[in-house]
Amino acid sequence: MSDRPLIRFEQVSKTYPNGTVALSDVGFAVEAGTIHAICGENGAGKSTLMKILSGLEAPTSGGLAIDGLPVRIDNPRAAAALGIGMVHQHFSLIGGLSVTENILLGQEPRHGPFVDRAKARARVLDLASRYSLDVDPDATLSTLSVAAQQKVEILKALSRDTRILILDEPTAVLSPPETEELFRRLVALREQGLTILFISHKLKEVRELAQRVTTMRAGRVSGDAAMSDVSDDAIARLVMGEATTSTIVRPEPQSGTPRIAVCGLTLRARDANDRLDAIHLDIRPGEILGIAGVDGSGQRGLVKVLAGSRRPDAGTISWDGEPVVGERTGALRRRGLAHLPADRFRDGGSRRLTLTENALAGAHRGYRFGPLLRPRAMVERTRAIIDTFGVRCPGPLAPLGALSGGNAQKIIAAREFGTNPRFLIADQPTRGIDVAAANFIQDQIVALARSGCAVLLLSADLDELLRLSTRVSVLYAGRLVATFPNSPDLTPARLGPYMLGLEVAA
Repeated sequence: MSDRPLIRFEQVSKTYPNGTVALSDVGFAVEAGTIHAICGENGAGKSTLMKILSGLEAPTSGGLAIDGLPVRIDNPRAAAALGIGMVHQHFSLIGGLSVTENILLGQEPRHGPFVDRAKARARVLDLASRYSLDVDPDATLSTLSVAAQQKVEILKALSRDTRILILDEPTAVLSPPETEELFRRLVALREQGLTILFISHKLKEVRELAQRVTTMRAGRVSGDAAMSDVSDDAIARLVMGEATTSTIVRPEPQSGTPRIAVCGLTLRARDANDRLDAIHLDIRPGEILGIAGVDGSGQRGLVKVLAGSRRPDAGTISWDGEPVVGERTGALRRRGLAHLPADRFRDGGSRRLTLTENALAGAHRGYRFGPLLRPRAMVERTRAIIDTFGVRCPGPLAPLGALSGGNAQKIIAAREFGTNPRFLIADQPTRGIDVAAANFIQDQIVALARSGCAVLLLSADLDELLRLSTRVSVLYAGRLVATFPNSPDLTPARLGPYMLGLEVAA
């Protein structure tokens, strides 16, 4: 490593007013023109460190140097002036605006007092061509798939002459083909001279992309090495302190009437990504049915219909042989529905409410004394959840929004699993979660299935689907194109052609 790297973190520390220590004396360097990975468990301090680099947080002590010179980055504008852009795990885009408006928001070209729309559109097309990121400048953002929105977020970050690009868990919402495409783009960006900081829990991705890796644990740097000098096992030990493994034996479905039976399910949604075309499926008690598919193949529509938030245009749904089409979410929850949603903040919980309020939402009746709630008992129950699920947080009364995405997911999962459900919809249950937490949640899903719960598992991680599922069905363009019993010869390579619409089961 050179004596004058592009970025140097110099004993950076961050302590919040409530006493939470997020970072302690973090120091390492990043070379120009490289992809530098940062690995660590949820709550290890990765995102906090990147927020400091991008001007969203201020360090309590320590500092940064860019090109060998000390810098003070007080806000995102100061970061942008230094050529730093960040693509967050949860996109900072506005659904009702066009692609062009999102990318150039705050830096629109003007003709007198008015925005020059033609020039803005041309600028976006030039930006897209320069970085080989194909987008429709006129499309409304909310109509795009998650993968397409990610392109917009990257272009937004690159629109300010960016030379340092920060990517926080960029593959969490992508299918394998979309991940491969993203990796090709990142390599091309690196070859154009960009320096990329890549945050990921997935060692396979880190190994494929990065030239160097820094590992963090409990707010400190636990390791910093060239990828060629460190093994995956060594990285895992540096991240977690010890190797974490989980051997899962898939449950056996029960015989008899399916818990969930769907016949001819059709949804004519305005958003093409939500549409369903004559879906047939069933899930027995004790079975985990995995759903594979490229993002935007109808997964969101299927979840909405089965969770009771949308009524289908045609078809039937039954629970244990009893029709339930038209029943809303509340009625289905009383039947035993639990739902772990893909977006933990938008659909799973409230950022402003406390962990106790989020963890026990819907379970208040169990904490009443006459007409009054027993807040002490609720707080103690939440403490137990925090300990059991390994949630890194200031305490039961902290707001959910103070947690990292992975730790927030643990709170939502604890709430849903604790209802002893008869039917669980697990939508991207381990997205953005470290290996230890992912193993824990996967074990909990399998335990629920063993107890007789029927599970619908949707995941962009094909390894996770194949590890947990009894059967795997493939969605493509709103149609169920294949269903396979899980077996050693069912691999991501075999599922791939069905996911891309190249094959349909007879």
